[in-house]
Amino acid sequence: MKLHPQFKMDLNKVVVITCAYLLISWFFAFYNQAAITSIYSLGPTPQNDIKISFVASTVAGLLAGILGGTVMVVVNNRVFRRKSYGYALMATTLAFTVVFVFITIAMSVLMAWLELGDKVTFSAMTSHASSSIFSVWTVIYFVQWAVIMLLTLFFLQVSDKFGPGILSKFLRGKYYQPKEEARIFMFLDMKSSTSHAEQLGHEKYFNLLSDVFSDITGSILNNAGEIYQYVGDEIVVSWSLQKGLSNANCLNCFHAIQKKLDELALTYMKKYGVTPEFKAGLHHGMVTAGEVGSIKRDIVFSGDVLNTTSRIQEQCNNYQVKCLISKQTLDLIKDQNTFEPIPLGNIKLKGKEEIIELNTIKVID
Repeated sequence: MKLHPQFKMDLNKVVVITCAYLLISWFFAFYNQAAITSIYSLGPTPQNDIKISFVASTVAGLLAGILGGTVMVVVNNRVFRRKSYGYALMATTLAFTVVFVFITIAMSVLMAWLELGDKVTFSAMTSHASSSIFSVWTVIYFVQWAVIMLLTLFFLQVSDKFGPGILSKFLRGKYYQPKEEARIFMFLDMKSSTSHAEQLGHEKYFNLLSDVFSDITGSILNNAGEIYQYVGDEIVVSWSLQKGLSNANCLNCFHAIQKKLDELALTYMKKYGVTPEFKAGLHHGMVTAGEVGSIKRDIVFSGDVLNTTSRIQEQCNNYQVKCLISKQTLDLIKDQNTFEPIPLGNIKLKGKEEIIELNTIKVID
C-alpha cells in the first residue's frame, strides 16, 4: 500500500524524533545510574539495577518519541502552522506536560512491576506511582525533557522554514559545492492580482496571499514538490526530474491546487469578496544548484530553464488557458492517464531564439 506523501513526511519526522529520544533516554538512565552509584557508593539494588534502568529507559524513550513526536509533528504542523511560534510553544508545552505525566505514571507502574515481580499489588503500584510523581528526580526529568521538547519544536520550525528535505541538504552539505542537475519548474502566478490588490487594499490583499499560500501548500507537498521561492503573488515550485515525472506529479500538483481552491471558493468569497485562481507554466532543464550568501544562506538554482518557464507562464493569458507545459517536458511524462494534452502550436518566446512547442492540459473525468 502506497503511503500518502504528507503522512510519509510526518511519519519520517516521528521516527527520527523517536530514535533521538530513545538515545537520549538511554544516556540519562546510564548517566544518572553512574552518578547515584558514584556519589552514594551503592551496590546493585532494585532502584539502580542496570537491567531495570535499561528496560525502563527504553520504554520511556519510545513512549516519549511516539507520543511526544506525534503531538509536535502532526498537531503543530496541521493545527498551529498558521499560528505564531509563541502560540505553538504554549500549546505544545501544555501537551508536553500531559504526555509527561502519562509517561511518568506508566513508568512508575512498570518500575513497580519490575522491582516487585510476583509480589506486586495494585496498592503497591499506586504507592510507587504517587511517590515517583512527586520525587525530586521527576522534577529533574521534567526540566530535562522540557528543554529537549523546546529544541525539537525549534528544529521543526526551522525545518518548515527551509521546506521539507531542504534542511537535511544544508546539514549534509549537498550543495556546498555547486552541482548541475536536471529539474522541473512550475511558475504559479495569481490571476487578476493587480485588481485584487486595488479592491482589497494592501493589508487585506497580503492576508489573502497568506491564506492562499497556506491552503495550497499541502497540494504541493503531496505531489513531491519543493517550494523554491515566493515572489510577490507568484510561487516557484521545483522537482528533481525523477520526482516530477513520477506519477505525473508536476501535472497532478497544478490540478490538486485548482481543486483545493475550488473547494474553498465560497470561503474566499465570503472573507475577501474574490475567488483566487492561478495560471501555471511548466518546463524542465539543467540548472546549477548551490549555496549562496554569507549571512542568510540559501540554495539557489541558476539556469536558462527558469527564464524559459517564466516566459511560458506569461503566455497563459494570450492562449486564455490556466496551464501551459512545453512539449519537451510533456513527452517525458509516461503516466498521463488522467490528462489529455491539447497542442497549441509553436511559439518563439520573448528574448529567446529557441522555438518552444506548447501544450495545455485537460483533465479526463
